[in-house]
Order: sequence, then structure tokens, then C-alpha cells
Amino acid sequence: MNFRLVWVGSDDDRDGSPAAQQSAAAVIRGQSGTTSYELRGTEMVRCERLDNGRRRVTAVANFTARIVGDRIFDNEAEPGREFAVEAELGGQRITFSVSAVEFSRMGWVLSKLGPLAILYPGQQQHARAAIQWLSGAIRQECIFTHTGWRALGRDWVYLQSGGAVGAQGLRCDVQVQLPAALEHYQVRPPADAAKQISAIRASLGFLSVAPDRISYPLLAAVYRAALGTVDFSLFLAGPSGSFKTALASLCQQHFGAAMDAQALPAHFDSTANALEALAFTAKDALLVVDDFVPTGGTGDGELQSTAERLFRGAGNHQGRSRMSGSGRLRTSQTPRALVLATGEEVPQGQSLRARMLIMDLRPAEVDRALLTECQSAARQGQLAVAMAAFLSWIAGRYEQLQGRLQTRVRELRNRVLPFVSHARLPAALAELQSGWEIWLQFALEAGGIGSGEQVELAHRMSRALDELAARQAPYQVAGDPALRFVAQLQSALASGQAHVADRLGGVPKAASHWGWRRKPTGRKWMPCGACIGWTDGSDLYLDSSASYQVAQQAAGLDRFVASEQTLRRRLHGHGLLVSIDTGRQTLLVRKTLGGCPRHVLHLKASALVGTITETGANLTL
Repeated sequence: MNFRLVWVGSDDDRDGSPAAQQSAAAVIRGQSGTTSYELRGTEMVRCERLDNGRRRVTAVANFTARIVGDRIFDNEAEPGREFAVEAELGGQRITFSVSAVEFSRMGWVLSKLGPLAILYPGQQQHARAAIQWLSGAIRQECIFTHTGWRALGRDWVYLQSGGAVGAQGLRCDVQVQLPAALEHYQVRPPADAAKQISAIRASLGFLSVAPDRISYPLLAAVYRAALGTVDFSLFLAGPSGSFKTALASLCQQHFGAAMDAQALPAHFDSTANALEALAFTAKDALLVVDDFVPTGGTGDGELQSTAERLFRGAGNHQGRSRMSGSGRLRTSQTPRALVLATGEEVPQGQSLRARMLIMDLRPAEVDRALLTECQSAARQGQLAVAMAAFLSWIAGRYEQLQGRLQTRVRELRNRVLPFVSHARLPAALAELQSGWEIWLQFALEAGGIGSGEQVELAHRMSRALDELAARQAPYQVAGDPALRFVAQLQSALASGQAHVADRLGGVPKAASHWGWRRKPTGRKWMPCGACIGWTDGSDLYLDSSASYQVAQQAAGLDRFVASEQTLRRRLHGHGLLVSIDTGRQTLLVRKTLGGCPRHVLHLKASALVGTITETGANLTL
């Protein structure tokens, strides 16, 4: 004897609550049972065997329907279910999909079949049971609804639009369905080794498009995104016409050639809910969110709130909690993408900015000829091919690389940085450096670079990240003129806009921290930019006028409102001045430096470069 369990609920049970389900459940047996369902012409009917042995036939609906597909949607957090239904009404066959929740409520009949479809009075739940009863064997499918890494049996694959990438290349046996905004997340592995090398070189070409402090962290973020979730975002700030969106789109095109500047997946004109959902779905991938541009109008508050929710959610690995229709707490949609945002201004808030690595792009810093060349490679799909090859390489050693990544991040985040504006900064930089080192290993094994180039690219990345670290300080202390002054000087030293000499005017200890660079040939040091002061052991003596002018230049359009004299008083008020000339009642002290008597500001050297760990004898210029 065969048995089948079908839920026959009350017609007025609209919410499908567990209590209602339990009370309405009934066992419907086969031919020897009390109730069965049949097709009679164009109708579905309920057949009951009465106590006197007779059968009573009751029409439940004037159409027929059956479930032909059971689709499970897996987003790794809260799975959903959908039925493919095939119905026939008035001689017309209609195929459609309906969620399991909608199906259970039977409210879809009119919206899917139209006004001619009739559920007879009191037969709503019997109609649902009849459809299930008459469906027979139902084909079941599992459809993934996010990008990123998943384990299928013993294999790791990277999900993307339309399929997956595994160790052996494309996996067409994996079903992936993404929202329209993410449908272009699709890469294709190279056909042969020569095309793989060509794609790697095309991706490396991006490094020459902009200064190292911009291009290196951006490309590192592209490949670090593919290794798993991080707890920081990137923000590329610059005025209109600085090509920030063009650079961001080149990064995005590593995950799909179609996502150029006109087809980026996300924009700040979207709602906070929409951006949160996209950042959740684009797991283990880069997500460009374009165009944060406050206008000074009433909408700026909502724009800031949207940015706050996006970046704070990514930084804290937290999504907004929601309640389901049945009153239960739903799984939150925690951002799982590495967000790269662009804008003419940086969102406000020191705590929020600490969750971002902010890169300032100035006009004329992008090489337009090289940009055009890189855009051509992106349109041809070469950047996406480079990413596909990297993903396939990862898939063959995923667990090993995850262990290596975590170990290397712990090592790097504990190293001493000359400029640290927030406790989160070392970990973010360590993630980028670690991801970059793993990609360099891939490129070396693939034949895209040599061992010498691998060392050089790793070194340039380290220097670029140090400069990026120094440039974070102004965004953390924007509201305080004295602290901002110190931050701008840190940025100027890191970027080669200024230098500090020793007390005799020569090369100081830890010269690389004080704005000096080695000459291309030989071991001698050369100063960068204007001289703003002198060091003597743990003491720093700043030329007040020169340092003020350098700080103003480093500030760009957002210049200091405070005068040089006011700034001196603010430095003293913060306790940053070690000594003052009380006899002459001035904040400047007299000191012979660089062979000349001078009036200077006396600070601790650690105020500008932190704890000095590098040592080295002064060398003659």
C-alpha cells in the first residue's frame, strides 16, 4: 500500500502558521483511503468515500495544474524555495513560477491565471492538495544565488553568473542565478598558456595607469577580493574629470568584461537596502559603488545614511536584522563583497572612515594614453581572463591558501608602521599585501612574471601601502586643525613632498621615514621636496613657515582656515610642543640647526613618524 502526506489546511489560514499547519494536517491515502483527487475533463475534483460505501465527487477548481519543478535557491544564509507550475485553463497551457510560501496560500491563482480561474467556495486548500497529489514525480534543482566560493563534495568552485569556475575550468553543471545588477559577473578561463600569460600582463598594465599609491592598492584589492571576505572597504575620492570611475570600472572588469563605466553594478542613488543586498550577494568579489556626490541639498542626509550603513556593515560584518511575515527573525544580509566606492567627497564620520582605505586622486594623475590601452584590454576580456585563471588556480589549493593567507596577515599586521591613524589600519593593509603576494605566486607559476619581477612588485606594493597609510591620517583628524596639520605633514613626508634633515642638515637616521629616497644608482640618499625641519635624537624641530606652507599644499582645495600663529597655539594646546621660550613669551625656541641659528617649533619626533625602528648611518649626499 502506498501512502502520501499532503497538507490540507483551513481555507481561511492565510499566514500558514505552524499551529494552523499542525491542526489542518490530514493523511490522504491511496485508492483504499478516504479522499483522493482526480482530473475530470478540465477540472480538478475531490473524491471521498462515504461510510455507506458511496463516492462523493466535488469540483475544487475549474482548471488543472501540476508542479513540474522544485527549485531550491541557496544563498548560504537563508534558503528559498520555488515551484515551477504548469496549468491549463480554457484550453490554454500556462507555465509560471511561484514561491513555496505563495503556493501554500493559494493567493497566486488570479494573478497567474487571470479572472477566469475559479477556486470553488470552501475548496482552496483542497485545490492546493489536488495540485500536489496530481503532480507525480517532481524534478528538483539546487540553484545558487550568490557569487564566490562553495564546496561541492570534495571540490571547491567559484560561483558566477551562469555557472562556476573550478580547478579544471568552467563547470556548466552548476546552476547560478544572480540579480540583474550582477548578471555580468562572468569570467572565462584562458584557452591556453599563451593567452593566460597575455592576460596576466594586461592586468599588470593597470599598475602604470595611475601613481603607485593608487594603482597598487586597487589591483591588490581586486585579487584579494577573490580570496574571501574582508572587513574594510576602499574609497576612491577625486574631483569630476579625474577618471576615478574609469579606474574603478577597470577593477570591476576583472570580474566581467561587460561591467564598464556605463554598466557598473551599483550606484549611490540606490537605496540602502538594495546596496546591502548586492554587497551580500556579490560574495568574494569586488563591488564598485559609484558616485557619492553630496549636493548640499536636503537629500545629503539620506546619502550619508546610505553610505554609513554600507561601509559600517562591511566593516563590522553585520547586516540589518529583519522580521519575516510570520514574526520570526530573519537571517541578516551581511555584506560579503569588497566594496570599492567612488565619489567627489568622502563620507563623514571618523569611525566610518576608519573602516575604509581612502585614496585621493588628483587631476592629471591618470595617464590617459595608458588608460585607453587598458580599457581596450578590458573590453576584449583580458582582465576577466586573468581573474578566471587565478580563480582556477585557487580552486585546486583553496584550503591551503586560506591557511597561508591567515598566517601571513597575522605576521604583517604586527609589523611597525611609521604612520598609523587608526587601530584598524594595519590589518587592512596586511590583507592587501597578503592577497597580493598570493597573486604574485600564481603569476610566477603561470609564467606571467619572473622571480626578479615578483620581488620588485612586492616591494613596490609595500611602499605604496606605506604611503597610503600615511595619507589616511588627514581623514581621521579633519575636524582639528592641529592634528590635521600633523597628518598633512605625515602625508607630505610619505609622498615625497617634503623632508626632514638631521641637526647638521644631512641625512637623518631612518631616512626613508623622513622624506628621503635612495638614488636609482648607488646607496646614497636624496631628499624629496622642501625641508620642513630637523631631527636630533628623539626631538624634532619644525620650521614654522615652511611646514605650514607644505601642509597647505598637501591639503589641496581643502586648505587650512587657521593662520600660522593660530596653528602654533593649537599645537601647544594639544601638548605637542615639548618646549617653548618662556623668557621671550613665544612658542618658538632658538636652536642652531643646519649650521644656522633658527626659531623653530620643538616637538617629539614620534609626533610625525611614530616609533623609529630603522637605523642607519648618515651618508654623504
